[in-house]
Amino acid sequence: MFRYGVPVSDGADTLSSVNRALTLLELLAENNGLTVTQLADRLQTGKTTAFRLTKTLSERGWVEKDDELRYRLGPALLGLVPANQMGQGLRQQLRPLLEELQDETGETIHLTVLRGRYIVYVDQLISPKPVHSVSTLGSRSPAHCVSPGLAQLAALPSEALDWILAVPLRRYTERSLTEPDAVRAELQRVRNRGYAVNRGAFRAEVGGVGAAVLDDHERPVAALSVCMPAFRMKDNDLSGIGELLKMKAADAQRRIRLARRPAIDTF
Repeated sequence: MFRYGVPVSDGADTLSSVNRALTLLELLAENNGLTVTQLADRLQTGKTTAFRLTKTLSERGWVEKDDELRYRLGPALLGLVPANQMGQGLRQQLRPLLEELQDETGETIHLTVLRGRYIVYVDQLISPKPVHSVSTLGSRSPAHCVSPGLAQLAALPSEALDWILAVPLRRYTERSLTEPDAVRAELQRVRNRGYAVNRGAFRAEVGGVGAAVLDDHERPVAALSVCMPAFRMKDNDLSGIGELLKMKAADAQRRIRLARRPAIDTF
């Protein structure tokens, strides 16, 4: 058989390790999740070989295992996508929600996607207030220090989160969380209330509230966030903003789901 112009031998003995790994990634891209047994069957190789492949790819963040022992594509793959190409479809689908959020809060609104251990800003509406926060589209912020990053980290499966927290976390301000246990505790609070709050953990003078947009498998697709100067967080109803973001994130999930449905011809 052929995949994307690359010949794949039907005999496991003639498949190179690199070819197996690439074929495995293609299989996961075409399916919602596969077990080691299913991967071994489709790769026409032994379970031991399939397990070793998934173990190596998991260690690099290329694949991740969910609670049902199914493997899916991992967060490290996003690192291959140029920032200026990320989120183009999301911007078109979700821009109306960003406008609604700004109308209701008056603050800067961000749409971000998780890219490995960072979030990338793919859309932004700048607050009309004289003092406001601005980010550069395509730029990155550390996921563990900003509200849209924390919101998306909280929705990751345990194996993907383990990969994120496997390296030392940088401290940017006195409010930055750098110990894995502290980050995990904060992520549990995010899960409990459904949104994340940042009080100057990345830039001391800037804070925000963020909520994750999830796919049908409850994985993070993006995040909506309200960003503001730290001094104004005392004046804002943060819990009210959080609840508003949860509603908009649920609406975003519905919009994405509808956009992915195949069109039905009418006669």
